[in-house]
Formats: sequence, C-alpha cells, structure tokens
Amino acid sequence: MRNADRCCLLALLTALSACSAYVNSTPRSFLEDDHVANYQRVFGEPPPADVEVVNSVLVAYERRPSVVTTDDFEFELLATRAWIDRLIDRYYLKQWNDDGDHARRQARRIRPWYAPGPVSGYELYRDLSSIGYLHLLVDREPAGERLRVFVSKH
Repeated sequence: MRNADRCCLLALLTALSACSAYVNSTPRSFLEDDHVANYQRVFGEPPPADVEVVNSVLVAYERRPSVVTTDDFEFELLATRAWIDRLIDRYYLKQWNDDGDHARRQARRIRPWYAPGPVSGYELYRDLSSIGYLHLLVDREPAGERLRVFVSKH
C-alpha cells in the first residue's frame, strides 16, 4: 500500500470515528412513565381497545446539526391477532426467519423486559429495509384472548 493510500485510509477512519463520537454524544431522554403517551407518540393515535400497553420505553434524541434524530423505542403489548395483522400491513412487515438478526436485537435491548424468552418462542417480523429498523416479535403462546407482542425500533 502506497503512503498516499495509507494517508487517505487514515483520514477516512479518523473522520468516521469523529462522526460516530458526535452521533453517540447526542443528548437523549428516556421516556417510560406514560405508556399511553409513548404509544401515541410512536403510532400517532392512542392505543385501541384491543391493545394493552404493558411496558414501553422511548429514547428521544435532541436535534443536532447533521444528525438524524428519530426516536428509538421498545413496547411490550397485549394485542389481538387483528391488531397485529393491521400493524404488519401498515408498516409493510414481512415474516423473517433470521434468528441471528433478532437475537442481536435482543442483545442490544434497552430494557430487560423486552422479548425475554428465546427467539424460537416468537413469530419474527421486520421491515424490509437493508438494516431492518422495525422489529415485531409475537409470542407463539397466547396470553388469554390476546398475544404478547414486542415492537422495537433502534
């Protein structure tokens, strides 16, 4: 590798490191006291009658120049199959069988109550972007008339 190439590579790595530090230093707030307000902030409406919000955490980032700051979130819900199907249609989610993708998501969860069981115990869905921002895990065992559902974006 030529010296000029080494210098360019070093400059690129330095720039990427600085960008990452800038993004990671973005001030954030954890909102978890009002589950209904968190649901409304994310989904644009209050929870319908067929959904109970059990747990939620919303990570709200402050605006900063050159940083995309959309909220990250995790929800634990009890919901009917009809609500789950509407969510799948609304966000164009597809069943996803990459257990490793969801296992990595679980390993980076914000709160320990998020999808605490083994990945094999859930129906797995995610958006079709290359990164897979939005994940939906549906417990395979019904909790009464509803299913335990975990929804996250981070």
